[in-house]
Amino acid sequence: MGFDWPLSPVWLVFGACVFGVALFFHGRALLEATIPRFAWKLIALRALAGAIFLLLLSRPYVDTEEPATNEFRLLALADLSGSMEVRDDRGGLKRIEQVGPHLDWSDSVSWVSRQTAKYGKVEKLGFALDASRLRSQSWSRPELGEKTALGDVLERALQDSEGQSPLGSVVVFTDGRNNSGKPVLEVAKSFRSRGIPVNVVGVGKMKARGDLSVRFSDRKPKAVAKEELLLECEATNLFAQTLDSAVRLSLGKKVLQEIPLKLKSGESRSISFSPLKPRSAGPQRYRVEIVVPSGDSDPSNDMDSLLVLVKPPDRFLTLYLSNRVQPLYPFVKRVLADEERFEFRSLIRMSEQVFHAFGEDLKPAYPDDPSFWMDYDSVILDMETLTDLNASLVTSLKDFVQKKGGGLLLFGPTEKGRELLGGLVPAKEVERVIAKDNLSLVTLEEPLFRPEDNVDEMKPFLPGRLPGFFVKEQNPAARGVVVSRSNGRSVLSVQAYGAGKVAYWGVPHDWRRSMSDEAGAREFRKFWQALAQWLGTGGEDRLKIEESEKPFLRGGETPLRVEALGSDFEPSMDAMVKARVTGPDGFEKTLQLYPEGSVAGRYAGSFKPTRPGAYEVSYELTFPDGEALERESYLRVSESGEEAVDVSYAERDLKMLTKLTGGEFLPVSKMNAGWEPAFAQTLPTVRKRHSLSDAWLFFVVLFLLAGLEWIMRRQVGLR
Repeated sequence: MGFDWPLSPVWLVFGACVFGVALFFHGRALLEATIPRFAWKLIALRALAGAIFLLLLSRPYVDTEEPATNEFRLLALADLSGSMEVRDDRGGLKRIEQVGPHLDWSDSVSWVSRQTAKYGKVEKLGFALDASRLRSQSWSRPELGEKTALGDVLERALQDSEGQSPLGSVVVFTDGRNNSGKPVLEVAKSFRSRGIPVNVVGVGKMKARGDLSVRFSDRKPKAVAKEELLLECEATNLFAQTLDSAVRLSLGKKVLQEIPLKLKSGESRSISFSPLKPRSAGPQRYRVEIVVPSGDSDPSNDMDSLLVLVKPPDRFLTLYLSNRVQPLYPFVKRVLADEERFEFRSLIRMSEQVFHAFGEDLKPAYPDDPSFWMDYDSVILDMETLTDLNASLVTSLKDFVQKKGGGLLLFGPTEKGRELLGGLVPAKEVERVIAKDNLSLVTLEEPLFRPEDNVDEMKPFLPGRLPGFFVKEQNPAARGVVVSRSNGRSVLSVQAYGAGKVAYWGVPHDWRRSMSDEAGAREFRKFWQALAQWLGTGGEDRLKIEESEKPFLRGGETPLRVEALGSDFEPSMDAMVKARVTGPDGFEKTLQLYPEGSVAGRYAGSFKPTRPGAYEVSYELTFPDGEALERESYLRVSESGEEAVDVSYAERDLKMLTKLTGGEFLPVSKMNAGWEPAFAQTLPTVRKRHSLSDAWLFFVVLFLLAGLEWIMRRQVGLR
């Protein structure tokens, strides 16, 4: 402390003596004018005020040594390696997301902004295997899954400080994983020898790490529609402790079963689910998922999916529906009801209030539940009945064919069918004919019969003097299966529609064939049983998805491939194919798949998964005629490299680093904008002089003393 009095000190002493003499005579006057108790208080206040005034008049000052902020560097390092993508708490923030707010230079109240304001400049770098300038796009770098070379980065920072402004302090935001380059504690010795502290903000939590996995153990289960399906999975616990968990079996969005289990460390257990009964034939994708604890190291094996190809049932449930009695009905009933392969039911409206219902649990009335059709494998429908059904039933009939994969045989005039069902009816226009004599027909082998059925020997005919229908125009995807021998027009037109099959039959009096002779009766039976079975088996899978049991690697190109068949079951090259991918952390991406030239009907694309885990892919195919197909698939994505092997929080190593270098350790949960890191002891400094006469505190004291004296003088009646 010193004084900046511009004149000789003698003048300052002289002024003090003058003030002392004046205070002496003023005190004597006060003692005579008032009682001594108040007089001495007023004298003391006046003496104190005078002393402070003389002190300020002498202009005292204090010299301090402060760091020269423009002559040293504060270095902030942010860990951008793959392990910083980890969430220590399920549903919580990623490690890198906890660092970002503290190094946000656009936020005036963030830690880095406060340090910049105080020290002039903070050098900000992000690092994994090497360090680079920290920019806004750098925060996505952990998605690349790079290794960590903290030791190399610190050593390079120390080397770069030579010949430049010295390194005053280092602050590292990291989880402590170091799987490449020099050991961190070896580099710490160099920092210690130079007296440069390394401060650490630890990002992560100390948790037990391990792996809990589940998979379908039987990849090819036997599946038949309406029969029991047994699915099994295997759960494995690679944690160091016993865990309570549960496995869930799902079909689409619906959870079918959930089984709790308790697994010891290292235990693998086989789990059998309760028998399931698939309602219809076709591909069905089941999914099994295990509830994992926090600290699970491999999200890719927390779920497994299995595509089960459900075969047609041994018995085909067929419904005959009409609003009038047709002569054909009793013949079809006898052919199908007497055969073990078929379960036949019928519903015929006899009059306004009277119905004929044949079969178990079939009510004698038109149904009103849209799901009514879904219990059947095939339906034989008189199109005149469509006007008697409500709109929801007609709409659900389309879903029965397109989505469930059911079979539909239509007969009668097509006007009402085309109006209500649209392109579901294979025949666009038919011609009603009544011939004088039987018209000879030809049955083609495909798709109803096999070579051993000898269709060439069949002699179907359109009965003379009874009405029948020739198909004049049919859908582009439809084709004739039973055609006229003379003009080639079809009386049986078939097509695929979605996952199912549809046929139009133009010979409502085919019953005459069964009465012609014994051979005709056998032929009639074979024809109708083959037709009912073909309808009940559903269509070929028109959307084939390339499956992979092995997980894909995060960050790499993950291929998506589908093979599409048109409604004519030929490879489709003109479909529009979209794939919507959803995955962990709200990942969502819609891709357009394009034809792959090497395979007809194959569409391909790819995407880059950003996180390990299960990804759901929803495919949507749209054909030029407006038909659409949808299918879901699942794929697994796993981590790769050393960053995925161990993502534990190395708090102990980080504390040793700070202890060796003389730095400070702070968990990120306690980090705040006011935190001050430790600096080197031998930093360049600058001497600064602070004048006490500029301090407002002294003037406040003088004001208070003067005010107090004024109050006391008024109390004793002095002016």
